[in-house]
Amino acid sequence: MDPNNPYSQQYPPPPQQFAQPPQGYNYNAQQPPQYYPPPPPPSNQPHQHVPQYNTNTGYAELGEAPLNANDKIRPSSGYKDVWATVLWLCNMAGFIALSVIGLRSFSLNNGTGSTTPQSGLAFDSDTVTIFGLAAVIGFGFSFIYLIMANLIPGPLILITFVGSILVYLGVTAYYFYMKYYSAAIIFLIFSVLYMLCFWWWRDRIPFATIMLKSVTSITRTYWSTMVAGTISLIIQSVYSVWFMITVVGVYQTYTGSSLNAAIVFLVFSFYWTTQVISYVTHVTLSGVFATVYFLNNQVAHPIWGCAKRALTTSFGSICFGGLLIALISTLRYFVSVARSNSDNIILTFALCILECIISCIEGLFEWFNQYAFSGVAIYGQAFVPSAKRTWSMIQDRGVEAMINDNLIGNVLFMGSLLVGILSSLLGYLYLLISKPAYNSGGDMTPIIMLICFIIGMSMFSTIATVISSGVTTTFVCLAEDPEALRRVNPSLYEAIRQTWPQVVQGV
Repeated sequence: MDPNNPYSQQYPPPPQQFAQPPQGYNYNAQQPPQYYPPPPPPSNQPHQHVPQYNTNTGYAELGEAPLNANDKIRPSSGYKDVWATVLWLCNMAGFIALSVIGLRSFSLNNGTGSTTPQSGLAFDSDTVTIFGLAAVIGFGFSFIYLIMANLIPGPLILITFVGSILVYLGVTAYYFYMKYYSAAIIFLIFSVLYMLCFWWWRDRIPFATIMLKSVTSITRTYWSTMVAGTISLIIQSVYSVWFMITVVGVYQTYTGSSLNAAIVFLVFSFYWTTQVISYVTHVTLSGVFATVYFLNNQVAHPIWGCAKRALTTSFGSICFGGLLIALISTLRYFVSVARSNSDNIILTFALCILECIISCIEGLFEWFNQYAFSGVAIYGQAFVPSAKRTWSMIQDRGVEAMINDNLIGNVLFMGSLLVGILSSLLGYLYLLISKPAYNSGGDMTPIIMLICFIIGMSMFSTIATVISSGVTTTFVCLAEDPEALRRVNPSLYEAIRQTWPQVVQGV
């Protein structure tokens, strides 16, 4: 294998028993539970023996019979979930068509907005400025957070907790001062909940710190992971600005039911495309982390082979998983808009409960997709088979107990909320200062703040993929082969063994 040739490597090696054992390995030690078939007993002519692999389990479905630890598993032949790729391309074609119409209208009107209100809504260049600033704020805070994660991974969890509580208390005080009582009460509730969470989760912070240090040690060694996250963030930012200008142009062009249909499609398209961007990054980075887990720095540039798989054979699976989240997110968005515009207390309360239920479902799907796509990165199968195999393996090994106790996902979610809230606060302040004509009555304030919040959250979620991918991939690889973790990261292995001995039982 040429370590300088990125295309000579694709994905992690097979589990340990298919590789050459490390020096000093105890052959008489009890072997761990396996999730792939062991090789048959040696015959009288070992040099002529050919192992028989079950093509429906473990790494073997990738189609190669590896010989030693330096062999690479070739990607699965053929493209997976092609129908989802075709559907996403059709979605992009529709978005581009609407964008051409919208951008032409925006250019002809010089961003001055519609001459007449349309269903009580009208956007102009001020709106583009607000959304653009929200994107800049989201980009800036997200990038700073990623740098901090690599420079000071130890205190980062504490900083996130304390910083979120202080910011929420400050926003609460400001909204009370501005007599925006509904928003003030919401942020006060968040502040109290974060204080309680910090107290309840304090015993779980040490393990989360070890896990975060483990992940960031890899990102510091392989700077290509940071570059991939930054490129993804830039693409996300450019697409967000493109989307915002398109929305303004569409408001200037269409009215009535045509406008409503266009906005529904644009919101759905935005959610789907941002999910695809994020999951392409996740699958690419998961491949890198899995390569390091099994090969321990034996490959110089694993990012190239991983990116190739994410953008080719596994792209359909990425589009499939992103579609599920996009449908739920679109529904939640319009329920939130309806709740914000409702004057009926009973209806508002009912919509609030419905929005909470949809948000919980959305969170479950997003959480499951993270682990499913780590399996896609490692196994190269279609979305559904990879998801089933990954989750079954995690449950069999008992890794789900670690996942439930892991705080890094919670901390990253807190960070995304914080960036989204700062972006929405900026939108509110801009509306307060500029006082655009379309918001003379304040009816557009909740919608503008919600869109700014979504932009900020999407920015952070993209860059946080660098960290979350490392965590989820470590859990998936741990379920496949705990022995590899003992060789690669003894401190993390020991922390897991002391707290969750069933995970590494028999190793």
